[in-house]
Amino acid sequence: MGHCSRREFLHRTAALALAGGIGSVPTLSNTVDAAAKSTLREYTRGGMRYRRLGQTDLFVSQLSFGSHIDPGFRKGQALNEEGQARRDRQVARAFDLGVNMIDIYENAGQWEPVARLAKPRRDKVLVSICRQYPTFVGDNVDKAAKLYGHVDLYRIYVGDNDQVSGKDLEDWDALRKAKQAGKVRAIGISTHNEKMMISALKELEGIDYIMFPYNFIHARADYSVVLPLAIRQNVGLIAIKPLAAGSIVRLDPYAKDKSIPENKNTNLYKGRNSSLLPAVVKELAKGLDQLPGETLCQAALRFVYSRPFMTSAMPGMFQDHEVEANHDALQRHIELDRNEVREQKVLDTARRLAKLHGREWLPQHYRWLDERWSAGSQSA
Repeated sequence: MGHCSRREFLHRTAALALAGGIGSVPTLSNTVDAAAKSTLREYTRGGMRYRRLGQTDLFVSQLSFGSHIDPGFRKGQALNEEGQARRDRQVARAFDLGVNMIDIYENAGQWEPVARLAKPRRDKVLVSICRQYPTFVGDNVDKAAKLYGHVDLYRIYVGDNDQVSGKDLEDWDALRKAKQAGKVRAIGISTHNEKMMISALKELEGIDYIMFPYNFIHARADYSVVLPLAIRQNVGLIAIKPLAAGSIVRLDPYAKDKSIPENKNTNLYKGRNSSLLPAVVKELAKGLDQLPGETLCQAALRFVYSRPFMTSAMPGMFQDHEVEANHDALQRHIELDRNEVREQKVLDTARRLAKLHGREWLPQHYRWLDERWSAGSQSA
């Protein structure tokens, strides 16, 4: 029969089970068919745009709230009282602005604070979790589900090797069972390695989403293979490190005071241990079409927002003004999109009029415009 991936093997065994009358076995094709019943992929409400996460029924805000906490207010692994009050205020403000997904780390002391903030609006907030301690995935999910009622997104970090390991497969099977039991709504992975992403797409049955570093620098060099593969499989894509862990701030002349990277030793990178010279970044940034008065960070976020295959961008936010600035960048992106649609409608209307009226639609002394337009359309 030849070699087949774990995913293909699970498909075949599911088909055999159905043929043998063993009962209904959920397969990837079943979930695709269910998702295909709805054609809605995104919508805008209250100044926020929401996109469907792959083939799930979850709509995620294009701006999400990252898990990392402000290093200036750390007390051990968690935050001190002042730092937690600041973060609570920032998270609450983000919710008010329409952000509906927050990623939380247990080892940063954020499970309980987020549970408290999310409780009054639990039906509108998507809780995203990744196991941080060496505990059994099933136990970790149970603990989170007890605190939040359920977990909206749960992922396992599969590391940065070239393929998923046996331990990853064990964790994944536990995660699939948790989803089947209704404890988790969407399951995925996080990694920094494209080869690992490709391996996961081939081997992990029922994968709903991938979190991976994506920004205007990575986009120039990485992911040429995995992005088309994920899009074909309708797997959701969430951009972590859209500002390269905040290191773009150091190269931004318009950045506000006290805007700092999470870790001062973090550099812009393609690989884990390589950095890019500011001159190289400046050259790459030319393609961002930075708007007047816009910071480099905002332009970098607009770049991620504009990728139609990216469900959401998830930056860390430590300052009040960062929440506002990141939201403002999304507002600019949405408005530019609207203007582009308006301009396209105007052009389409003009083309239809021209076709209906022929050369008579313009006064004689302006008909050279129509000739130039027609010539340009033919050469395009």
